[in-house]
Amino acid sequence: MEREPSRRRFITGCCVAGAGALAAGGFASGAAAEEADRAAVPKTRWDRTYQTGDGGTANGIAPASDGGYVVVGSTDPSKGEYKRKLWLFKISAAGQLVWEKTFGERPVTEGFDIAATEDGFIVAGHTREEGVDPQDAVALRVDAEGVEQWRRVFHVRDSTTDTMRAVDVDGDGRFIFAGWTSRFDDAWVAQLTDENKINWSERYGPGSRSRYHGVVTASDGGYVVVGENVDTSGDTTGWANKLDEEGVQQFSQQFKKNSNSATNPYDDYNAFYDVTETRSGFVAVGANAFDQQTNDQRGWALEFNVNGGKLWDKRYTEANYTALYDVSYKNLEYYVVGETATDGEGTDARGYAAKLGIDGQMQWSDTWGDGSSEFSAFQKTGGGGVVAVGSSAESAGSSASGWGVQIGGDEVATATPSPTPSPTPSPTPGSTNTPTFTPTPSDGTSGTATAGGGGTDTGAPTPTETPGGDGGSGTDGGGDTGTTAAEESGGGLSPTTIGIGAVILALGGGGVLYNRFLAGDDEDVAGPGQGTGGAAPVDPGDGGDGGDGGTGGAETTEPATDENEDVQSAQTVVEGADSAGESVDGTESADGAESADEAAGADGGDDAESTESADADGDAESGSGDDQTESGADSDGGDGSDESTDDESTDT
Repeated sequence: MEREPSRRRFITGCCVAGAGALAAGGFASGAAAEEADRAAVPKTRWDRTYQTGDGGTANGIAPASDGGYVVVGSTDPSKGEYKRKLWLFKISAAGQLVWEKTFGERPVTEGFDIAATEDGFIVAGHTREEGVDPQDAVALRVDAEGVEQWRRVFHVRDSTTDTMRAVDVDGDGRFIFAGWTSRFDDAWVAQLTDENKINWSERYGPGSRSRYHGVVTASDGGYVVVGENVDTSGDTTGWANKLDEEGVQQFSQQFKKNSNSATNPYDDYNAFYDVTETRSGFVAVGANAFDQQTNDQRGWALEFNVNGGKLWDKRYTEANYTALYDVSYKNLEYYVVGETATDGEGTDARGYAAKLGIDGQMQWSDTWGDGSSEFSAFQKTGGGGVVAVGSSAESAGSSASGWGVQIGGDEVATATPSPTPSPTPSPTPGSTNTPTFTPTPSDGTSGTATAGGGGTDTGAPTPTETPGGDGGSGTDGGGDTGTTAAEESGGGLSPTTIGIGAVILALGGGGVLYNRFLAGDDEDVAGPGQGTGGAAPVDPGDGGDGGDGGTGGAETTEPATDENEDVQSAQTVVEGADSAGESVDGTESADGAESADEAAGADGGDDAESTESADADGDAESGSGDDQTESGADSDGGDGSDESTDDESTDT
């Protein structure tokens, strides 16, 4: 009688053990696969440098209609009257140089941002005499081939030092420029038409040293601009403004990060460099530091809603000095790029890129380049990749080159043709298979209508593949065009786990067959006493479903204690009183001197750091719907209005 229970125990044990092994293996393998996917850094598809003259930098990038990209920056000519020229060049999807042009207005002309239009591009920058402080903003309009259509040089006053650092195109095809002016040390925004007319120009300035670094068109109308200013305590604060389509301020919000110090409760330095729209509002990225005099700085991302209230913020640190310069949002995910270095002088600086989850949690991050390198801007590619551009130098302070890297995304075919082994005669036997990496644009004059410095077609050198291919941890090692597809991380059950489970189940199945056909059913067993009556068969189980694993995204390096209570926020909502505006002069280079008087408005507000605008812990935020001020001027230099502020911001 002991044989029967032992056999049943054996069969049951084998089946249960097999099912358990498969289930456990499924859960473990599924979790491991998900963790590997979450931590995987995309492969580097290509890595190239670009140079004309004695050096250059790439500062902005916009998508071209054919799948390539147009990049704007600045270059140092090797000879001639210009010390620095605005540099515009196009690259293919594989990073190869297609064409390049340079533009000079005065001895020093620089380009900082670019946006795509329906039939070309619009560029923001500035121009000045060498060694002279007065500086004017520059708007440059080119077609799809980089041929200049018009340019405009404009300023707040004749003697002011002005610049435009960001540009976007709204739904009506108007161009919105953001930067700053030395006039009262204010931030500055101007709206231009595609016909080279200034619709309005306004100044905004709570506190002092107010600057705009980024702008985005809002889907509900108007614009959101971000930057920095200095508040009454002397701290530099991250600053976000919402403007309507006429430049009237809807809200002004400042943010500064809690430092967890009893003697200095907030970080001294907080700044936003770019902004993008999200499903819940807007995300701004930048950097903050406890002390502006030190080289310790952390990357910073903060999301605020359509009214300027903080939703979340996080900090990211790769090395002692980290800053985020560009951000993009799609499908509940964010991509950011910037730089990370040993110190603020650019020592051992590298380009930094990361993918963040919906609440800012880190999904992957890595660095690219060596010597002294940084990413300034990027565009998304197909397949979830990015093309990042910036500058790369052998060491801090040495001459730099423009730099581009594709991280992840769809594999890009190399432009170098492979030999055709087929003996089939070619219909054009005299043709060559050698590709042209830098075709000459059809318009050799560059279409410059401005005296003193039109666009110049430059013999485009073949882009240099970065030697050594330092790249990120996802790099193929050569910085080459993407000739190898990214490795897919394996998921599901491992062969070892399946094999062990199958063996155990086979043993159990063999026991069942033995019990049924060789040893006989329990009811047929001979011996004293009644049979067992045929016990119900043991269910061997389904082997498990593999589990659902974790919920994507490794946590950020920010301490868990960094919650909403660590942010100080002050809001100014302003609305309307009319008062005298201040004219802004505009000079249209293409047609000679044309002035456009722009009213300039001062704006109120106070920067608050990365915490929620108002929460149960009593973070400081003040706002009043009656505090809205309007400051607008039409292209003819009409009336503007001063901005009133609440108790936490002071009009200058």
